[in-house]
Amino acid sequence: MAQVTTSEQARYADLWSALPDQYGQVSPGLEMLPLFLAHATPPQTILDAGCGSGRAAVALQAAGFDVLLTDLTSEGLVPEARGLPFHPACLWQPLRPAIRRGLVDWVYCCDVLEHVPPQFTMLAIDQMLRVARLGVFLSIALVPDQFGVWVGEALHQTVQPFVWWRDSLREVGEVVDARDLLIHGVYVVRPR
Repeated sequence: MAQVTTSEQARYADLWSALPDQYGQVSPGLEMLPLFLAHATPPQTILDAGCGSGRAAVALQAAGFDVLLTDLTSEGLVPEARGLPFHPACLWQPLRPAIRRGLVDWVYCCDVLEHVPPQFTMLAIDQMLRVARLGVFLSIALVPDQFGVWVGEALHQTVQPFVWWRDSLREVGEVVDARDLLIHGVYVVRPR
C-alpha cells in the first residue's frame, strides 16, 4: 500500500508542476458548491478531501465555513488557498491525523474518487465517514479523464457508472442523496 501511495503522490506532484494552469483551470469542487450548500450551513467545519487547487476551499471559507485541506500534495494549491490549514494525506489511510482536533462536520470530496485505484475506493469512503459527523459530499466523474495523456496513463482509474457508485456507497454508509448528472454522480453519504 505504501508503494501505491508514494507512486500516486509523485504522479500528481509531477502533473501539478508540469501543467499548473491547465490542470487547475477547472475546479469541480467549485462547480458543485451550490449543491453542497443545500446540505451544509456555516460555520460548520469542512475537510476538503483531495482539495487539488484549493479553489473550492477558498470559496467555502468565504461562505463562512471553517475549512481544512488535504491532498496527496500541496503542489497545485492556488496562492489564495496556501494560507488555509493543509495536511498531506492519502484518502485510503486514516484521516484523523489530518484533522488534529477530532471530527469535522462534513467531508467535501469532488473529482477525487475516480482517481483512486479501484481496490482503495471504498476504503477511502470508509476513512472519510470515520471523520465526518454529518456526512460526506461526493462528486465523482463517471467518464475517463482528459489529462492522462500528459503523464502517459489514465488519471481516472475507477470509472464506473452512476448506479455502481450509488450501490457501492450504500454498502459503507447511508446514501441520503444521489444525483446522476451524466458525466458526474453526486452523492451525500452519512455515517451509520
